[in-house]
Amino acid sequence: MKLRTLTLLASLSWMACQAQTPPKAAPKASAVAARPAAVSSLPGRDKPEAGCTTAPRSRWLPEEEMRLLAEHRGYRIKTFKVAVGNCYEIYGFDRNNQVVEAYFDPETSRLVRQNIAK
Repeated sequence: MKLRTLTLLASLSWMACQAQTPPKAAPKASAVAARPAAVSSLPGRDKPEAGCTTAPRSRWLPEEEMRLLAEHRGYRIKTFKVAVGNCYEIYGFDRNNQVVEAYFDPETSRLVRQNIAK
């Protein structure tokens, strides 16, 4: 199990290095004030897309391991739970300090969907 975690962390580190982009400039205050509060998401915001997995829980990553992987990806977790559609669900902040709700496949740790409050 520890080898699996180390392998996942190593691949995530490599992907993070490949995907780094320069930070964007902060928007002007007038643009922020004019923009209404909204939530962006992928289709099906109200529920996870027909579930993340049908695999038995014995094949799922342990919750503590998924927490570590999410934190390694830059999430600051406030709440962690199992969602209705057999997903790991995280409420907290992403690496850009935006409020986020993220759903992960508990078997592969793949990000299935996330909603970002704007």
